[in-house]
Amino acid sequence: MKYSEAEKRIKALSSKYGIDMEDGDFNVVYNGNTGSIYINGNYEYSLHTGNIREFSVLPFSRKLYMILAELAVTPLDERAEEKKHYVKIFDGGLGYLNIDISTGNMTAGSVRETEFLKTKFTNEAIEQLKQRDDVPLNWDEVTFEEAN
Repeated sequence: MKYSEAEKRIKALSSKYGIDMEDGDFNVVYNGNTGSIYINGNYEYSLHTGNIREFSVLPFSRKLYMILAELAVTPLDERAEEKKHYVKIFDGGLGYLNIDISTGNMTAGSVRETEFLKTKFTNEAIEQLKQRDDVPLNWDEVTFEEAN
């Protein structure tokens, strides 16, 4: 399970839940307070409850525990999302690589990704683009910007 998926599932339990990734740990925040339960970000199978009485009275505590248990058994290298990048072809706000999702055709445009245009690429996707004969880019001249 990815950190982002765990966060989404936890926040779906209650609007009072949040996540704090301080020091690489996955801390569950409830109503602004941390410490009742967290996953150590440096070790697999490392699920900790600070105060079991405090944790057990949290809303949906059993479901919360099951989500965190699934995250805890996920290998460390599989928890984080792979970073994505924008491919900047030329200067200006419309100088970024856009790929039409339905046709695969390239255009230059903004960084705004839509249901029709892909603008964010993983390192693996960029390597695949470099191998395509129909991508007329000099890869030594483009720049990469981290996508958020």
